[in-house]
Amino acid sequence: MRLAYYPGCSARGTCRELHDATVRVCERLGLELVELESAPCTGSREIRAADRDLFLALNAGILAQAAALGLPLMTVCNTCTLNLLDTREALRTEPETKTRVDGLLGDSYHVGITETEVTHFLWVLLDEIGADALRAQVKRPLDGLAVAAFYGCHIIRPSRHFGMVDSRNATAIETINEILGCASVDYEGRTECCGFHTSAHNEATAVELGGRHLRSAKSQGAAAVVTPCPLCHTVLDAFQPRMAKPGEGPVALPVLHLPQLVGLALGMSPEELGLSRHVVPVNFALPGA
Repeated sequence: MRLAYYPGCSARGTCRELHDATVRVCERLGLELVELESAPCTGSREIRAADRDLFLALNAGILAQAAALGLPLMTVCNTCTLNLLDTREALRTEPETKTRVDGLLGDSYHVGITETEVTHFLWVLLDEIGADALRAQVKRPLDGLAVAAFYGCHIIRPSRHFGMVDSRNATAIETINEILGCASVDYEGRTECCGFHTSAHNEATAVELGGRHLRSAKSQGAAAVVTPCPLCHTVLDAFQPRMAKPGEGPVALPVLHLPQLVGLALGMSPEELGLSRHVVPVNFALPGA
């Protein structure tokens, strides 16, 4: 299967290990990625709040590149996924908005973009590869590794984009955990906000939220956390040293990108998957190591 691939800013910058792991895992699974080399940032959610038409124009340009290739568009970032879906919806349902965005980019940018499929690596694993085919590729089952899923907001909310009646009952990552041999850890906070989008103006809030989620996961026996979002990863990993409570010591809970966890089960080495780039050491024992 061929996919247009939009890594976004984080996977090409602060979380380069996410891009590297995604490319390696997709190649192993038989997915051909066609990277959108000149695609801009989707604007996080901040540009949307400041100038919605500019936000839509940025994302329309990305959708147009995928439409020109005639391929579904895969991301590895929750917020990028939501931004692209929001844009597609606005251009489908708001004629006046579409006219304004046309004026910014030109009509040619809009050929086919409202029909472009937008997906995420998480959904590709389940919907395109499928459970049976993924299970067949597992070379090193992560038997018994206690893994806590952290979804974050933008891959499950708003529910109209993702077809969920109750986003807090998301189970997609737990399904993948089971396929990989992991034991999923249920804990309070798994589908809540990491706080990333508060960090630009109130980093302490992100540190508090992230610390609360990690301590909850660790209290339920988690040896690691896995997330499908590099922005959540930034809070949970890079901010983690600041989450220690007086008298409690460091949280010391490794946080993996979803493609890294999959790659480990497919038999790839920690070096191939960039685990050494994390702030919090990934120090759990691999089966057979």
